Amino acid sequence: MPENILEDLLEQIEKNGIKCLLPQNLSVQILNKMLEEAEALDNRTTEETPSSLLLIAVLHLHHGGKLGNTTEIQIAPEKLMDYFSYYITSLRLEGLKREGLVDFTESSNPTLENIFDSTRMMGIKGFSSH
Repeated sequence: MPENILEDLLEQIEKNGIKCLLPQNLSVQILNKMLEEAEALDNRTTEETPSSLLLIAVLHLHHGGKLGNTTEIQIAPEKLMDYFSYYITSLRLEGLKREGLVDFTESSNPTLENIFDSTRMMGIKGFSSH
């Protein structure tokens, strides 16, 4: 992973807080890199494409704030995997939205409060075939 993408993400967190990690707030470059990492997880090829950005995002969102060098997080492995799944699903839906393949209601955007909520409802407004 190019260092500048990781540095850019960490700089955005520092400057804008963890709200910048919500899929709808990610830059195209960071969203695409996270989707690439998600694909590597699916294909079990994380040796070639480590999931650093995804892990940083999920841990910051779980923690509810910026992580420091001495921050300690305790989370059950099952819960961490659930969080990865919820976050990756939200990333993929955002990718489809940006490609113009599907449209969602504004209230469907994940928030800091519901990004990891398995009962979060999505309002789909339409599909496109292009």
